[in-house]
Amino acid sequence: MQGGELIERPKEYMIEAEVGQLEVDTFEIKRGSNKVFSTKRDVFPETGPREPHKTVCFRELAVFYPCDETFRKSAQKLNRALRRREGQEVRARTMANLVEREGEQIQAQVGKKAECILEDHGFTTDGLLTDQEKAFKSIECSDVPLDHKVVCHMIEELNRGQAKEKHIEFCQLHETFEDPNAIKANISIDDVCCKKQKASGRKQGSPPKEKREMVYNTVAHIQNKELKAYTLNTSTIQQMMITVLAFLLSNGLMSKPGSLVFFTDGARYLRLAIQNTFSFIPSKIILDWFHLEKKCKDLLSMAIKGKQVKNQTLTEVLAWLWLGKVDRAVKVLTDLKEDTIKNATERDNLIKYLSRNQDCIPCYALRKRLSLRVSSNPVEKANDLVVSNRQKHHGMSWSTDGSTSLATLTAVRRNSEDGNWLLHHDIRFQFDATTQKPAA
Repeated sequence: MQGGELIERPKEYMIEAEVGQLEVDTFEIKRGSNKVFSTKRDVFPETGPREPHKTVCFRELAVFYPCDETFRKSAQKLNRALRRREGQEVRARTMANLVEREGEQIQAQVGKKAECILEDHGFTTDGLLTDQEKAFKSIECSDVPLDHKVVCHMIEELNRGQAKEKHIEFCQLHETFEDPNAIKANISIDDVCCKKQKASGRKQGSPPKEKREMVYNTVAHIQNKELKAYTLNTSTIQQMMITVLAFLLSNGLMSKPGSLVFFTDGARYLRLAIQNTFSFIPSKIILDWFHLEKKCKDLLSMAIKGKQVKNQTLTEVLAWLWLGKVDRAVKVLTDLKEDTIKNATERDNLIKYLSRNQDCIPCYALRKRLSLRVSSNPVEKANDLVVSNRQKHHGMSWSTDGSTSLATLTAVRRNSEDGNWLLHHDIRFQFDATTQKPAA
């Protein structure tokens, strides 16, 4: 560059690298009082005031070590691995700040990508369908159920040797049975919580809070018919619905024939969010059997006197629910003798829960015999891997941003997106090449 004055600014740019902290001389070219070129701005990546640039290798160690260990242990491990001398050590607080910022950048990138995908396919950034002609060019609304003869044959096998009242009648089934070889995707969604960090220490003499505040993450596990899986993490269920819709459109899953099958724990707000977002396409919501069984156990333990009566009632209720006969399960509860009831309110709560979720309670026995999923255990495992294993230990508490950022980084690594993010600051938003085993 000609016609300017070259000015040297020694040791003004700092690089945090795996080999240590590097100080780099920088130069500027000025024409009068105007700065027309700066190596700090035009050659090296921009940084904040007194902030060192971090190399890819350093970032990889600094932000992904804490996915497995505490920030303190991660800092010790990093300093040992990079042979940091006294005065150059990376502090645990520094690593926590790095994780939080990196996670927020990933969330922003995914959110921006999701918005672009939705707009390109005729949706608003909030996931509302606005341009039907544009949207349905990439959406196939036809369902592909299992062959009627196959279902009837399995019903005959299940009914063989059973009492007549426990027979399954095809005409009484309210659900359809999807062909596992012709589905759009199996999607399991759940919330996972951990303790929220207090804004300030408790003052002496102040009364204790009745209930500890919690931080929530929403985790989704998406699996296509080839059994490839992808894990998503967001801070709210509304953002998760938008992200799931964008992911399905981006990977061409909406253009395939068949249903979307959602597995949930029966939470009302989750069911409503799914219905509102995916009302334009064939989909079904199935209440996870493990959560249904646990709900019955918990409420009956509070509702019924005596262990023997409780266990007998629980066995009978679950037997009817396994067959999808919610009305018979409710009748067992309403016919309980008054002298066996300890808390009628909890009994009534269980009846309301079953009635409210009746449309989401299929014939689990038949689905199991047809080799169809009956549980959301893939997302339960994802919850453990993405959040619980790292964030739900004794004495731990988290800020909302810190918890979501750490869970986001863990999900990125689980999806094999970490390399692409570190090198290109981009999330591919696609299934990994590896195939995962199917879940029961």
